[in-house]
Amino acid sequence: MTMKPVVLSFLLFLSFSAFCQKDLQREDVHADLLKGKKRSILVYSGKTHSYTMDITAKSVKASDLPGFANIDKQIVQSTLVPVPQHTDLTNLTPEKEREVLTKYMNYELDYYKRKLRHGYSNLQTEWLTLRGHLFLVWYFDMPKDYKLVSRQIYFSTLFFDQVVDLNAPVFKANDLLHAKSILTKLAGSLKTYNNSLDLAMLTRQINR
Repeated sequence: MTMKPVVLSFLLFLSFSAFCQKDLQREDVHADLLKGKKRSILVYSGKTHSYTMDITAKSVKASDLPGFANIDKQIVQSTLVPVPQHTDLTNLTPEKEREVLTKYMNYELDYYKRKLRHGYSNLQTEWLTLRGHLFLVWYFDMPKDYKLVSRQIYFSTLFFDQVVDLNAPVFKANDLLHAKSILTKLAGSLKTYNNSLDLAMLTRQINR
């Protein structure tokens, strides 16, 4: 899928979050797409923590926009967002995780409404636990007169002192299930590590 410049600009705007803006200097961090001969992965390698997600799809390619991947004709992004410094993340319970993730969602929605100056409707949320990771799944309809994107869908989970946010723009309303299926598979393959990953080695592994 080749995206028009106006769509690229819109997605760039969506990829920037207001979460923790008052607490930290925001830095946008995205997972990288590593495409191999037999399998592909999304990978983020930090100094002390990393994660990977396996991609199960017929077609995978880099998007026109850095930080996005095109998976079975669906644009997908995986973003890391710092949790505010004052948030107590010790002895996390499922209830505390839900509280932090719900706050994250509300920050994102507030940013979307104030900065993008677009309303949204039909906000729906659900909780999924996939491979031991609690995800807040949330999606909403764009304004009916908006011609670029019909819906937005997000899968958000805590990752040490950050939020891993999988998101996808839905260009046609009836493509929501397709986007949700792709994000569910990605989220369900999430593996986290307490170390930095060697991307060159990973690239060699997936090209064997």
